[in-house]
Amino acid sequence: MAQRKKDPMDPSFQAEAVISAGRGALIVALFGAGWLGWGLGQARAFTGFVGPGFGFVELLLLACSIYVIRKGRLLRKRYPPMPACTRQAIRKSFLLVVFMEVVGLLLVWILANRLHRPDLATDWCAMVVGLHFLPLAKIFRALHLGVIGILMTLWCILCWLLFRSNALVISVTVGTGILLWVASVSALFRARKIVHSLQ
Repeated sequence: MAQRKKDPMDPSFQAEAVISAGRGALIVALFGAGWLGWGLGQARAFTGFVGPGFGFVELLLLACSIYVIRKGRLLRKRYPPMPACTRQAIRKSFLLVVFMEVVGLLLVWILANRLHRPDLATDWCAMVVGLHFLPLAKIFRALHLGVIGILMTLWCILCWLLFRSNALVISVTVGTGILLWVASVSALFRARKIVHSLQ
């Protein structure tokens, strides 16, 4: 029984992984839209095709995420439920990471304000968001989250070195938004792969 709890190929675990991937895709799609919309607004780029294209991509990601969640729930009914202790351990680890992320966001925001550099607050907050994906990758056994976290962190460092003021805000927010949308797409493809393996 102990081995079954840890086996990532267990159908019960895989069905839960589909639901988790769908929820994750939904969440990062929403936050991605927030970051990218912020950057495009700062750059005054919501003109012509950009606005409708932005809305279309976001709605598509949300629709696909909801479909994956529903698909995962249907799969979950076909297999025995994942052990309660395993679910609780995952939930506790996830909540701990989120708590640490919130603390990190508050600390960097306070530090940037003390330095009178609100542009740095944007960059450092995005960096904290990127770093929080690293432990999540281990918790959910999702390699793509680790990759996205590393890319976001490197992007924020690069922007910190190259830009200042409004240019820093725009570059960080646009890049972070795009990478979060990439994370959403990656989660959807991961869920699709798992679904096919269970059929």
